Amino acid sequence: MIGSLIQRTLALLIIVSLVTLPVAQTAQAAIITTDTAIDITDRNQQIDRINKALARESVQSVLIELGVNPADASARVQSLTAEELQTLDESLAELPAGGVGIVEVVGIVAIVLIVLELLNVTNFFTEF
Repeated sequence: MIGSLIQRTLALLIIVSLVTLPVAQTAQAAIITTDTAIDITDRNQQIDRINKALARESVQSVLIELGVNPADASARVQSLTAEELQTLDESLAELPAGGVGIVEVVGIVAIVLIVLELLNVTNFFTEF
């Protein structure tokens, strides 16, 4: 009697797991083109370069002085469109290869603030 109860319980567990197994393991895949893969890689590289510039202490101190949280600025970089990322990345690439001076820091911060203002994240320019 106990043996048959264990067998019934075990059979019921096997049936339930076999029925729910396909539902739990659904996967979705899609074919992407080479151009799409390259675009994704380029976007990630641009975001990395911009975040490295925003991670500099001098840039962060200027952002804080202007009332912009550096973490918010970095998070907003993720949501930029491809054109906005391209513009920001090109502007940062034009800066000197050596150390960043105060003029460059102000330039970086100005670019970031303009992008944030266009995305309606800050109201920095409407305060003046």
